[in-house]
Amino acid sequence: MSRLFEELSQDELRSLILEVSDKRRKASPKSWDDIIDEFDIECSNDTIRKVAVGIELAQNAGMKFDIFDDESRQYVERQKVYDTQKNFRQDLREFSRTELICERIKEAVKDLPEIIFCFEPYKPNKVKKDLVVGFGDFHFGADFNTYGMKGEVINHYDSKVFSDRMSQLATHISHVCKKEKPDQVTLMLVGDLVDGMLRNSQLQRLEFGVIESSMRLAETLVAWIIALEDLIRLPIRVYGVRGNHGEIRPLGSKAGQFSEENIERFIMHELFYRFEKSEYVKVACNDAPMMQNVDVCGYKFVLTHGQNVKYDEMAKDYVNLYHTPIDVFLVGHIHAAQTFTSGVLGDTNVHVECVPSICGVDPYAQSRGYASKAGATLILMEEGYGRRCVYPIVLK
Repeated sequence: MSRLFEELSQDELRSLILEVSDKRRKASPKSWDDIIDEFDIECSNDTIRKVAVGIELAQNAGMKFDIFDDESRQYVERQKVYDTQKNFRQDLREFSRTELICERIKEAVKDLPEIIFCFEPYKPNKVKKDLVVGFGDFHFGADFNTYGMKGEVINHYDSKVFSDRMSQLATHISHVCKKEKPDQVTLMLVGDLVDGMLRNSQLQRLEFGVIESSMRLAETLVAWIIALEDLIRLPIRVYGVRGNHGEIRPLGSKAGQFSEENIERFIMHELFYRFEKSEYVKVACNDAPMMQNVDVCGYKFVLTHGQNVKYDEMAKDYVNLYHTPIDVFLVGHIHAAQTFTSGVLGDTNVHVECVPSICGVDPYAQSRGYASKAGATLILMEEGYGRRCVYPIVLK
């Protein structure tokens, strides 16, 4: 005959609480009916489940069920005291270690020697300064629009825009000269001065023919340099190299087959002879070689257009090839301003300076994903120090 809960003995009640608790926690394989049958109690399956929920809620609320015998209870109490003492000892150890570290730091600070800085006042010395103007990729003669994702014009370029941007550049150069007071200005043209005609598709964007573009650009550069010298009242040096767009490529030849047949050689030839007798403007040579070495305040620049080279490996490759230390490589070609540090030389870093283009982002550069706003790079070089400051110029 089944019994009520009240009829269970103390030991049976303890066992029942453990069973329903285990079943509630899914730690027992028994069913609720098995538990009812085992204890022979008078209740339904649903009632025993509710009892289990009530026991769980009571335990979660902090209620403790005395389900241990006297010996187990004594062990539990001893374990509680032990755990309390253990945690206390652990806290004491942590506190003592922290206190010991603080004491050691105080002792170490007492034994530190007195540190006194003695700075000499800055005495500006008169050293040679040179403002390097890196610019190029004019692509003069091109007439194009570059469009954005929504069909908007993000860059319009033609001969008038070129003249406007060169005027802006002269203003920037003048401003930096007044601020930094260099001894001279060195113009470094990185090539691709004309758009040329590398492919038939370029015919659609040429404002002038290749020969007329070269003649117009030569006259424009002469007038611009004369006006710049009158504006800044400083000596000007001019260096230039040829780029790939100036190649004529006769008889259907491919890139590089006739590298000497380059229209940019004519432009630098014209600049050389127009300023041959000038007192303040000196054009380095009457040609546009593939590469030029330029001494700037005792530091070695290498000026080249930069096609078919890996800029991050450029310094290592050139030094290995020519066995000559080089401080700065000035290149163009990718129409984007970038700076790479490629090593250490003496008391300075070896830099590769990629200068932006005057034409800005064009459709081809946009398709290759390496374009940026039109601009130039101004580098202030100082004797005995090297690259003192870089002015990134953005042109509208």
